[in-house]
Amino acid sequence: MQAKRRYPSGRTARTWTAPRLRRRRRGVLCGLFCAAVLLACFRACGAGRTKLLFPLDASQWRLSAAYGWRADPVDGELQFHEGIDLACAEGTTVLAALDGVVTAAQYSASYGNYLRLIHADGFETVYAHLQYLYVRPGEVVRAGQAVGSAGETGRATGPHLHFEVLRKSKHCDPASALGLAETGP
Repeated sequence: MQAKRRYPSGRTARTWTAPRLRRRRRGVLCGLFCAAVLLACFRACGAGRTKLLFPLDASQWRLSAAYGWRADPVDGELQFHEGIDLACAEGTTVLAALDGVVTAAQYSASYGNYLRLIHADGFETVYAHLQYLYVRPGEVVRAGQAVGSAGETGRATGPHLHFEVLRKSKHCDPASALGLAETGP
């Protein structure tokens, strides 16, 4: 919609105001639509499921680093480890622990190739140091679906899966969420 604007010099100019408002409204509507689609995906995928599946498709693995305070394996400094490290053969298939939607599938200097999935009931899971990523952001995944393969990308000392669990944006101990013993299968 055009509007005439009068300047102090007496000059007039036409301005377009309504399209800007329409774009802003369109952005809000797009955001609401995306939220509705995610909610529908959660419902379709069985939103009530909060029992985590084991994220590796392998019988040969070991818990190489637990959740909590530890000496960093690269520089030896004391730091909080926000997940668990599951040592396994390079190329081992990594599985989604819960039904959800991929929110990030990218590379980071510390995590290497990593995935972040959002799930129902406020859960998020992170899968890091992957050799390959099999999914893209926005993709809906089912529990047990292959999402990548274990590797040693980023800041890693050997092939493993770094696995994190967050509940309402706060880190939880993945070992207790998975019901793991300290030594593996």
